[in-house]
Amino acid sequence: MGIMDFFKPATTWSTEKVRGFLNDHSPESYNLLDVRQGKEYEGGHLPGAHLIPLGELETRYSELDPLKPTIVYCASGARSRAAAAILERRGFDQVLNMGGGIHAWEGQTADGPPIAGITCFDETRAPEECAALAWHLEENTRLLYLAMAGIPSEPEDGAIFLELAADEEHHREFLAEVYRRYSHSSSSIPAFPGQGRSLEGGMDLEEALQWIGKKQVADILELALSIEANAYDRYLKMLRKVKDESSRAIFRLIAGEERSHLKRLTSLLDKKL
Repeated sequence: MGIMDFFKPATTWSTEKVRGFLNDHSPESYNLLDVRQGKEYEGGHLPGAHLIPLGELETRYSELDPLKPTIVYCASGARSRAAAAILERRGFDQVLNMGGGIHAWEGQTADGPPIAGITCFDETRAPEECAALAWHLEENTRLLYLAMAGIPSEPEDGAIFLELAADEEHHREFLAEVYRRYSHSSSSIPAFPGQGRSLEGGMDLEEALQWIGKKQVADILELALSIEANAYDRYLKMLRKVKDESSRAIFRLIAGEERSHLKRLTSLLDKKL
């Protein structure tokens, strides 16, 4: 068993398949959701698309009809994968991620983050397994944020990533506590088979590090947003798995911090657009 066994694939359609679907169906029969920021939307969007930025989706998903097929897109496909996971957790019948995002729709080369198309955390696992996996994901995310901190030219931008990295370290301490509680282990490092160097979304840490080294701050922020949205969704799911109130309090705290991260990154992205 490896890390990918704890995730399930997101349904992704090519831009060609999305075009065909939109041409063959009336606009009233589906949801077309743009999860980019308002400035991006104003710069060009698919006709009839409903704008709900990724950072606001958790509180605004009720604006969409969950019984209709929902096609989600962003700039490159990173944020929309995270949005798909949120909508699926909220009971939407059919959620479809548009691969490559609006860049691919417009015929540009879709050079998005090296995400493996895997976004949804598998809820069938035991609490100690989920806590162990989350522990290792947090560590790899911490390493990524430390690398991100050295890229922005403005010191305040780098400082945000350093703060996020520090938060991931605190999250690991909380997760280790939950792991010990459910596994009855005294280990400070949760055991997890084949943890590797994976990140949220099925990304390989080394590939992500190489990718961010070639990108602008706005691109890096898009990746960070998708990571935080996936993490926020994951902790809300894990909250339902544990029964003791002390563990639930931990997951409420971490989920709240992940949501705060989303807001901070969203605000910074708006400034860069």
